Amino acid sequence: MDKLKVCIGSNHGINIAQTHMGDTKFFYIYEIFRNSDYFFIDKRINTAIDMDHSNEDKMKSILSIVDDVDILVAEKLSPNFKKIAKTTKYQPIVIKTESIEDGINIICKNFDEIYTQIQNKKSGFINQTILQY
Repeated sequence: MDKLKVCIGSNHGINIAQTHMGDTKFFYIYEIFRNSDYFFIDKRINTAIDMDHSNEDKMKSILSIVDDVDILVAEKLSPNFKKIAKTTKYQPIVIKTESIEDGINIICKNFDEIYTQIQNKKSGFINQTILQY
């Protein structure tokens, strides 16, 4: 079954943090399936939160915490999201909604587009697109 593994930055697990993903206390990991089912998998502590935002080591540290996901979700576009889109297997997505549940529903509605982007990245085609909903 087709699925996406998603990381959402949040300070309390209810709302998507209204900041860059790297500036959130926690990363909430979900699996989302083509049929719109989704499951909470894990809550991970952002141990890189206090690193300087422009520091490339911060980006590397965060990616090592969430290395098993496909998608990184935040409410704000960051310079590191642009770098991630250009140079990694991860698909950054900016979602302009408050609740995590609403964000997941947006991903479900756009599953095919997002899944295609991920498959392209996995096959070596690094598209610099940052999806925004």
